Amino acid sequence: MTIDATTLPSELLVIPQPLIGFCGLDIANQSVHKSIWDAFSGTLQRKPADRERDRAAVQYKLLPPNYEFPVAKPKRASYEWYHPKGILKRNWMLKHLHVLPSVVVLFQDIEWNDSQWTEKQVQCAAIVQGLKNALQERNTRLCLVLLQKSAPLPPGEDMLAAERAASLTTACGITSKMLFILPHTEHLMGYTQRLESAFLDMAQSYYALMSKRIRTHRDQLSAAHTTLKIRHQYKLGFVAEIRQDFSTAQKHYFQAYGNLDEILITDANCMEIKTVAGFLNYKMCRLMFKLKTPRDSINQFIIHVEKYKNCVGFKDLAFEHHAWLSTQHSVFAELFCEAIKNGLPALQTQHPGIYFQKAAEYVIKRREAAQQASATLLSTSSTNPMPTPSQTQSSLYTEFFGVRAVKTGDPVAEQLANVQLCELECNYNHSSAIIALLSQAMAQFKIYKCLRFRKKLAIDMAEEYLRSGDHAKALTLYSLMLPDYRQEKWSTIFSDVLLKTLRCALLSASVADYIACSIEALSLRHHGEQKERVLLLENLWQVFQSVPPMPQTQLTPEIQELWSNALASVKSPIQIDLDKVSDVLELCATFQQVQLNNNDVLQLHLIVRVLTDVPLRIRSFQVLLADASNPQNSYKLEALKYLCFPSLLQLRAQQQQHLEKEHLEPKTYEKNKRLEPGCYYQLLCSTEAQQFNENTQLRIVRLEALMGTDQIGALLTCSANYARQPFRHHTRSRDLDDNVTINPICYIAPTFHLSTQTNLGHVLSDGPTGAAATTTTTMLVNEYYPVVITISNPYNVYLQNVGVHISVPLELRNSVFLTTDVSSGRQKLHAQIQIDVGELSGHGSNAATFYIFSLVETEIKLQQRLSYTLDVDRSAGAGGAATATHSITPTSTDTTPEHVKLVSNSLAVISPVQIEYLDETRLRKSREDILTVRCAGDFKFSARFYTLNRRPLSQVYRGENFLLRANTEVLAVDEVEILDSFFICDHNLVQSNYSFKRKKYTNKYRAGDQLESVIVLRTNATLQDWTTARDLERSKSEESVPNKFVSRQQKPQVATGQVGDAPSQATNAALNPYMSESLLAKIPTTMTIINNSPGMGSTLQLSNAGIMSNSIHSDDGKLTLTGAEDASTALPAAGQDAPKSMRVIYNKALEAVQATGHCRGFIKGVYTLDSAAGANATPRFGVFCIRWRRAGAKEENESKFIISGLDIAEPPLNIYCTIEEKMFVKMPMAFKVVLKNPTMHVLHLIATLSISKSDNFICSGHKQLDVSIMAYDEKELVYNLYPLQVGWQELPVLTLEYNTKADPQKHDGQNALLDELVQRALPKRVFVLPPLKQLTK
Repeated sequence: MTIDATTLPSELLVIPQPLIGFCGLDIANQSVHKSIWDAFSGTLQRKPADRERDRAAVQYKLLPPNYEFPVAKPKRASYEWYHPKGILKRNWMLKHLHVLPSVVVLFQDIEWNDSQWTEKQVQCAAIVQGLKNALQERNTRLCLVLLQKSAPLPPGEDMLAAERAASLTTACGITSKMLFILPHTEHLMGYTQRLESAFLDMAQSYYALMSKRIRTHRDQLSAAHTTLKIRHQYKLGFVAEIRQDFSTAQKHYFQAYGNLDEILITDANCMEIKTVAGFLNYKMCRLMFKLKTPRDSINQFIIHVEKYKNCVGFKDLAFEHHAWLSTQHSVFAELFCEAIKNGLPALQTQHPGIYFQKAAEYVIKRREAAQQASATLLSTSSTNPMPTPSQTQSSLYTEFFGVRAVKTGDPVAEQLANVQLCELECNYNHSSAIIALLSQAMAQFKIYKCLRFRKKLAIDMAEEYLRSGDHAKALTLYSLMLPDYRQEKWSTIFSDVLLKTLRCALLSASVADYIACSIEALSLRHHGEQKERVLLLENLWQVFQSVPPMPQTQLTPEIQELWSNALASVKSPIQIDLDKVSDVLELCATFQQVQLNNNDVLQLHLIVRVLTDVPLRIRSFQVLLADASNPQNSYKLEALKYLCFPSLLQLRAQQQQHLEKEHLEPKTYEKNKRLEPGCYYQLLCSTEAQQFNENTQLRIVRLEALMGTDQIGALLTCSANYARQPFRHHTRSRDLDDNVTINPICYIAPTFHLSTQTNLGHVLSDGPTGAAATTTTTMLVNEYYPVVITISNPYNVYLQNVGVHISVPLELRNSVFLTTDVSSGRQKLHAQIQIDVGELSGHGSNAATFYIFSLVETEIKLQQRLSYTLDVDRSAGAGGAATATHSITPTSTDTTPEHVKLVSNSLAVISPVQIEYLDETRLRKSREDILTVRCAGDFKFSARFYTLNRRPLSQVYRGENFLLRANTEVLAVDEVEILDSFFICDHNLVQSNYSFKRKKYTNKYRAGDQLESVIVLRTNATLQDWTTARDLERSKSEESVPNKFVSRQQKPQVATGQVGDAPSQATNAALNPYMSESLLAKIPTTMTIINNSPGMGSTLQLSNAGIMSNSIHSDDGKLTLTGAEDASTALPAAGQDAPKSMRVIYNKALEAVQATGHCRGFIKGVYTLDSAAGANATPRFGVFCIRWRRAGAKEENESKFIISGLDIAEPPLNIYCTIEEKMFVKMPMAFKVVLKNPTMHVLHLIATLSISKSDNFICSGHKQLDVSIMAYDEKELVYNLYPLQVGWQELPVLTLEYNTKADPQKHDGQNALLDELVQRALPKRVFVLPPLKQLTK
């Protein structure tokens, strides 16, 4: 092993630091000395940042008592006749770094007041004199440090210390600047730092003087002393580096490097020139990195390598040159790494990995050159024996770097030295060096994302492991790189890597890797001849038969023993994923049918094609099936039959013949069947579908092919997803998916044993014979629409617990209801009903009837669910051909691609049939269907309010009579008969007796017919003063009569948004889901609460028929939409989020009212107004009811419309007019006007009656009258009118105005309101009839 060519000396690689020697410290025996030494030397263990901040870089050395300093050489007077033997001495850097200190510090334990001061002073002087003698002719600085226990006093105060210090310096022959005091107290670190600064100043002066002396010697040199110039320039640079003057050091190194060009390079001095040039290049590159000029450093290294890469020297020693180049690159790479750690950024094109990789390449060349030299030199030495060399490895070189200890010009000695160097080189482990450098290079290429080049280095490292005999590590690396090159489809590179992997598996006796690589090497994508693939196949079958793959004569005994042990302990079968192995065997599976019934036979086709040019023997084929909704349940089917087709077109023709029921008879598949290349094999798998769960989607998960023997086998697996070719063939006759239908999923459809037939409509009498026929009629709002479901069992199976469940969609709850009973006792309405049919024998049937009731005009989609239970035997299907497993095999979970798993988990059940296993022998099947019924409108209702003079009314005054005009339009598509219509007003309203006359309806009405009713109403209280049912009960219980002069504003206020409601007990019970039994007992028997909230249960109970439907807004826009939607929201409870799904339902309209009079009372509904309306919400004036039925039908229906009222204001005056119903000409009539004061103040009015036309009427009475009306009193104005003409005649006009004289608070501006009240209350015209016959006679 050469010294100078392979590595750089350690003294060159370290950072030069000043050397300071300590003597007089006994650190082994005295703890004080040990602590002082730790205080100084501990700086070397600090972090670089702390060391640069706190202290300078200094190297301390503990000198033993008898330390021998190097003797100074005699000074030369002149260099004229001096010819050096080399450029740099080996011991010069070592001497100044570790041997010869720049400063020698003597530590002595002396106190100023020591009793033995004289003896210690003499002893100290002797030691100092000895050090001076040892350092004779050296410029090493010498100083004395006195170790004392106490801190010194300030200068001038301690006279004893000053006196004895002077005597000590005189005795030792030193100056006072060379004497220091070091107290070993708690502030030791502070004292040591100050001393260190003083020592460093001394060292700097030493090295400055040393540089001056070297520079003086350099100036004495002539042009012929090029070698000495290089030496002195190097020394100057080295000393400047010690002094931390890096710029100066770089300049000297650069000058020395330039002086090397002046020396002629020969074979004799080539090694020395390259060694010194390497030293200088290392120093320059390091300083450039330190001075933050990395580009200059890289350029310098490139120039350096280009300059000396062709300077080989002796051809027999070319390995030395490659070793030197490798060392240069590896050392520069380490410098580069250190610079990166200090903050230098690197690039993908310029980073340390490039130089580590180059160094590894030069080591490879070094090995090749060493092998050539060994073949040449050792063969020559064997033919021409030479004397045994007496030189050792260390004696091959002289005291100068790069100079060999061989006499120049002696060929025999040179040949002998070359042979010895060659022998040493042969003993060097080149592989370990190459692997170490490649490992460092790979780490760098990984950091800088050069992944492809990193793969190349991994292959090189694997080849080096293979060359060195470490086959296991080589196999590991090759195996890691195989998937990458396989994915990138570089066939040439991949083939080479695969064959090397196969060789490593063979040499390391790895059975699994050998089988996998052998099978993959059979592919035609890999370069090779057919004979090679046949040989691979033969060796593969030898392994399957537990025999080593090659003849025993070709394997070493060690490898044979490894194979014997490996074959004995191998675990069979060995799993190989065909999704990763390319183009060996093509597998594709498809179900014959996409959907099967439970009693059918499941058939699956497996299409196989051998893609190589050698036949393969496959032991068996298996297909792994899994439930898409539950992938843990898997089933394995084995192929038992097969068909062989020479081409794909014939396979396609067979598929078409199979559809036409003309197909070939398959053959039985035998074990280890030989599959010929190029042929298509269609393997058949079949089993009973009843062994799978019904309502299941079966998915092909994995395909397996077992290859081998009973002892050892290879399980070839691949995913079931067929990979479509990226580039299609022109004719499309060679792509499998273009010729064969691939069905990866098969649905096992469940058998539902019930069938239904639904009949909609009423049973009407048809013709005079009275025959009944069921017709499909259109459903109307507010009627009970019958639906008849006929349930049949067409199978020969006994069914139990047959039932039909009908439910209303959530969005139609509280608007659409169901019932099964419309008898005279009235039914209960529900949101969902369950009809229990019971048991159905084979081929039996039964019918179920229910009714639909809707409050809205919409399309109703009812959810119908049929269910039944069936006795089964779940263990009956266990004996099928398919093998059921509870969990998928490891190949299916570990190697299944991710996209396959995602598709499996996202599948949904196709059939609406649901299956639930109750126990081992009973299951329940159910199916959901949608029953759609269109509900049409029955009536369109509108209500308008008018004054008595037929003007539209926007505001009602308390105590004022007004008109309600109710218009009804028939919307029913079929003929209807209207039986009756009436209006039920609120308790706070009063109907006139005229409104109680019910109108008779005798005709049949069709769509578009219109009806009208006029009702006279009056209210005696404003909204704030409306009486509730609670107020009425309270008033009945109180005996005292309330004072009429008490203000109405003092009455208790009704709850916000609550206009007219049922008794509080019923309301609270309806709102509170946790009401007590006592409250429940107070609810009327005709009222039931519906609760549709999810937390309150799903069953909805209602009382019998009559539900109020929506009222339609009036045409004048003054009546808002109200009705069932408003009634469906309950009065808010204490919380903000009170349930709003309560509904109070009544049988008939009269039962919806707590009667307080004829067609008058409190509405028992609970209403809440919108929060935005607040206290200004409009009241409900009453319910308008229409009783009707279909033409020819018997069932009666009621349509109820809640009428929203108007705002009720407090009037200043109430005016009532009384006039006869019929007036005759020339017959006197009474015209009576009643003025009522509704306020608590006295009203002073002036009443004036004026006749516009004097010839119409003759009037008697006060034409103008001052009227004073007391509080809550009334005044009658009576006039006698005598009509003079027949026809429409205008009545005299009554004018009212305030008497401002009697009541100064009133003014003329308030008369307009009085005029409006008069206009609204008094008629304008009357119709005068002709005289009666009796009168004319």
